[in-house]
Amino acid sequence: MLFVLYLFYESLSTIYLFLPPLFGLLFFYFIRAMDKQDISMLLLVAAMLLLYEADRGFLIFSSLVYFAFVYKFILPKLRQMIECRPCLVFLYVIFAYIGFWLFTLMLHQVLWMEVPELDWHVLWYIIIEFIVAALL
Repeated sequence: MLFVLYLFYESLSTIYLFLPPLFGLLFFYFIRAMDKQDISMLLLVAAMLLLYEADRGFLIFSSLVYFAFVYKFILPKLRQMIECRPCLVFLYVIFAYIGFWLFTLMLHQVLWMEVPELDWHVLWYIIIEFIVAALL
């Protein structure tokens, strides 16, 4: 049921640009699923990420590879340095949007594909999703 609601919301967010695509929240829930080792939540988040990639034109499984890389190599260092929970949540959302854009930029440069665009709406998405993730 949650996947169907996300499918509906994702289709609306491509039409109405003021609706964030919830990519930062998916990263937040990816981290939560990995920390709790909840495979059902992880599979749901993976399905939602595949839907996001298909809708936005990203390479398949690129977000999952990026999230796994950040979770394994970057987040342990961040958690050692920063103990402020809202600060970590804000960094999660930043890493989700800006970091994933940099990751896809690198992939597109290596594979000689068209470079993905980053517009001003991303700042709006980061702010909105930070507020929502901080409340969770």
